[in-house]
Amino acid sequence: MAFFGLVSISKAQVSAGINFQNTRTFITVGTNPDKEFFGEARLGLGQEVGLELVGAYNFVQKSEVNAYFGIGLGLFDYYNRRKDRYYNDSYLVVPIGVLIKPLDNKNFGFLMEAAPVIYGNEGSYLRGGIGFKYTFR
Repeated sequence: MAFFGLVSISKAQVSAGINFQNTRTFITVGTNPDKEFFGEARLGLGQEVGLELVGAYNFVQKSEVNAYFGIGLGLFDYYNRRKDRYYNDSYLVVPIGVLIKPLDNKNFGFLMEAAPVIYGNEGSYLRGGIGFKYTFR
């Protein structure tokens, strides 16, 4: 509750959401996703807890939909679904997504995202998922 009170007092435009990816679930907190450039911190939950820091650019900005791409840095260990690989290094992520705001309240939106995840010597994979985001204005 203190977080919501602090946001409303400061008049900040902060977003929060949940992304359900095929590899893990992310709880997100970021800047206003309706701006041309925005940033996000993603807390990854699963077998291991970790952090992703992402910066993104909206190449489509409309009241009903935003389309973006970005680049980020991931900082946690990860076992993939095949169980034959263990990734224990930081990685790059290149998210490409769409935020759709179909309701009258444009603070709430549904998210679809795909992201190549690039590790050093351990290989790479493609991650995808859906989620939702709310912007506190």
